[in-house]
Amino acid sequence: MTSNSRDVQPSNGADRLLVVLNEDVKVETIDASSGERLGIIDTPRMPHEAVVDDASGLAYVCITYQDGYYNKFEKASNYIQVVDLEGFREVDVIDISPHVSPHGIALSPDREKLYLTCESDGGELVVLDLPTKKVVGHVSVQAHGPHWMSVLPDETKAYTANKEDPFVSVVNLQAMELITTIPTPSGTEGIVATPDSKRVFASSQRTPELYVIDTETDTVEDIIALPERPGALATTPDGSKILITTFNFTYWEAEPQLTQGYLQVLDAATLQPGERIPVGHFPINVISSPDGARAFVSNFKDNTVSVVQLETMTSNAWPVGVGPHGIVFVPARS
Repeated sequence: MTSNSRDVQPSNGADRLLVVLNEDVKVETIDASSGERLGIIDTPRMPHEAVVDDASGLAYVCITYQDGYYNKFEKASNYIQVVDLEGFREVDVIDISPHVSPHGIALSPDREKLYLTCESDGGELVVLDLPTKKVVGHVSVQAHGPHWMSVLPDETKAYTANKEDPFVSVVNLQAMELITTIPTPSGTEGIVATPDSKRVFASSQRTPELYVIDTETDTVEDIIALPERPGALATTPDGSKILITTFNFTYWEAEPQLTQGYLQVLDAATLQPGERIPVGHFPINVISSPDGARAFVSNFKDNTVSVVQLETMTSNAWPVGVGPHGIVFVPARS
C-alpha cells in the first residue's frame, strides 16, 4: 500500500473534483469552485478511472497497467485503490486477480458493488463485492478492448464500448450473461446512459458519428453526424444534454498528432448537435456538475481541467498535475 499523501487541506464543506493523474501516478482533489488544490496522493501505476461513494467518502481508482497505455503495454495491473477523501489517504488496495486491466468502473446504487470492464479473458465485465472485497461475478463481453461502460440507472443492464470490435456488448446484470451485441461498425469509445434508462449514446471510434441506442430493443435507433470524431461522453443529471469531447487523434497511430480538442453539447430530446467550444489537447474525460450548470473536462496533454459554463458556452482552465485522466465530482458532505 502507498501512503504518500501531502498538501492536504481541509475541504471546509466545499464541493471538490477528484482528478486521476495517469502520468504523475497520483490522484488529487481540487476545490470545484476555485480550482485550488486540496490534496494529492500517490497511486500504484497506472491509474485511469475512478468513482466516488458520496456516503462513505471513499474513492475507488482503477489501476490499469504497470507500464504504457492501451494496446501499448508489457504488464497489466489487477488492483483497485481505495482512498479516504477526508483524510486523503490510501486505506486499501483490492486485488481482483486473475482479472486484469480494469478500465471502466461504476458503483451500484446500493454502494455494495463495483462493476468493472477488464481486458482479461478476451474482454469481460467483472463484479466486485465491496463488503467482502471479492470478485463475485464475471462474464465475457466477447470483445478484445472493452473500455468505458455504462450501467443503466435501474441496474438491469450494462453496455460496454469496445474499441477494437464493431459492436457494443449488452450484459444482463441480474443473470450476469451477455444477452446481445449491437452493431457499431467503427468500434466505440465513450458511452453513457440517460438518467431514465431509455437510451444509451456511444461514440464511434473511427468516424465522426454518435450512435443512439434504444435500450428496450437494444438496437441503434439513430446515427448523428458530428464535425469530428467524438471521444468521451457524459449527460447532465436531468438528462437534457449530452456532453461530447473531441479527442482529435487515433489510438492506432504510432505518433498521433494532437490538435485542438472541443466540447460539444447535444440536445437529448431533439438529437440536434449544439454549440461546441475549444477546451484543450486530448480532452479525455468529461463530467457534469450536479446542477447541470457546468461541465468539467480533463485535458490530458495540457495538464488542465476546463470549466465550461453550459448556459453561455464559455470556459476557463485550471492547472492540475501531469496526465489528468479520470475526473469525478465530489459533493460537499453535510
